[in-house]
Amino acid sequence: MKLAVVIVNYNSTAYLRRCLSDLYRYTREPDFRVIVVDNASSDEALDDLPQQYPRLELLRNPRNLGFAKACNQGVRCCPASYYLLLNPDCEVQEGAIDRCLQFLETAADAGIVGCRVENPDGTVQRACRRRIPRPKTAFYRLFGLSTLFPRHPAFSAYYVTDEQEADRPYPVEAVSGSFLMFRQAVLEETGGLDEDFFLYGEDLDFCYRVSQAGWRIYYHPGAAVTHYKRASSSRDPRNSLFHFYDAMRIFYEKHYGVHANPLERFLVLAGIEFLYRLRLVRGRLTGRYEVGSAN
Repeated sequence: MKLAVVIVNYNSTAYLRRCLSDLYRYTREPDFRVIVVDNASSDEALDDLPQQYPRLELLRNPRNLGFAKACNQGVRCCPASYYLLLNPDCEVQEGAIDRCLQFLETAADAGIVGCRVENPDGTVQRACRRRIPRPKTAFYRLFGLSTLFPRHPAFSAYYVTDEQEADRPYPVEAVSGSFLMFRQAVLEETGGLDEDFFLYGEDLDFCYRVSQAGWRIYYHPGAAVTHYKRASSSRDPRNSLFHFYDAMRIFYEKHYGVHANPLERFLVLAGIEFLYRLRLVRGRLTGRYEVGSAN
């Protein structure tokens, strides 16, 4: 099998059906298989999917195992040369999968490639091309300095914000987990996604570990999907908010905390906890539990 497409679904079945329709309509590569891993959704039955779409396998979990664990589950059940992690709330645009696949086949140094991820209005979601967060850049972003001063080179260092995109793939430090394609060798060297991440952060961690293994991460501006962000997480926003900040804690402890002095480690972890509590209070007052940035 050349390509295995893994889609983790959790109460996003209406989006999933549209995603599958576009995927099969716009993918020209014939040697692919789709694995839908359902994390105990309760919104709509999925029994008809294997009959409706060829080369589709449906895996059902009795409970929500989290995004990373479900992705690994789907990957393990289908040996392939290349894998694509695709969110169910993505509409695949024409040529997106084929262009990224062709790029991986020809770029020997590429371990991962991501595509242009657009909002429904056509604007670009900044998280589709970004840098690995360091403690300082994470501080600037979490306390709003990157929003207040978007053109400041220090405060805006988390996102790659080139006004003029290149017309061909170029290296970045991380791409979005909503559309993340990688080769089999990367899986063998890294073991896949870190299952300590339940929701959020697993894509950054995966990109970081892949680059540490000597591979390059690429962003392909000539391939695109439309992403209806947080389609499933919005159903349980307080739980999503917890996992968003817990992912920050896990990432920091794993990659930076072990080398930090005790005071720095205390301040960073206390800052994450403070921001989480602040978001909870604001959510109770406004009824809106916003996770991350707007785009």
